[in-house]
Amino acid sequence: MLMLAVIGLASAAIMRNATSGDQVANNNRLQTQANQYAQLALRFCESQLALAPSSRSVPLLPPVTPAAWTAQSSWTGTNAAHTLVPVEIGSATLPRVAPQCMMEATALPNVFTVTARGFSADFKADPGTGATRSGSVVWLQATLYAEGEGGAAGPAGNVAGAGPLTVRQRVWQQLLTPPF
Repeated sequence: MLMLAVIGLASAAIMRNATSGDQVANNNRLQTQANQYAQLALRFCESQLALAPSSRSVPLLPPVTPAAWTAQSSWTGTNAAHTLVPVEIGSATLPRVAPQCMMEATALPNVFTVTARGFSADFKADPGTGATRSGSVVWLQATLYAEGEGGAAGPAGNVAGAGPLTVRQRVWQQLLTPPF
């Protein structure tokens, strides 16, 4: 009888550890998925700088204070953030919540900020505030030094410039504390 109780407790402990391991593996997979979609969106927006302004699907926003990427309304409204469409994602498997990105000029000439966010399959946001209720959201940001065809991009960062930009230097980071 004692052996039966010991075997029962050991079995329960083993099943609990297996369940915990599965949960950790699933959470890691979802976080990685959100990170990959954020990287996809970041690279997509960066590639838009190489296009002529008239053929960009993502607008290059003028410099503002505070930066547009810090405002919740820029991401939840239809004003600034570009939500990638299936053709831009280029995959047979589409995310439940499409990744977003935004390009903006800074006050420094030839310097641009590209911000992107990607979501896991189980992501849910609060409808009122836009805050994450469940799932993962990963924010990535790149600061780019880019020049136009004739060299400098102009005082406002070539927002209304006539030609494409060539990225000369790129620094990126993951935003561990997003603005909202």
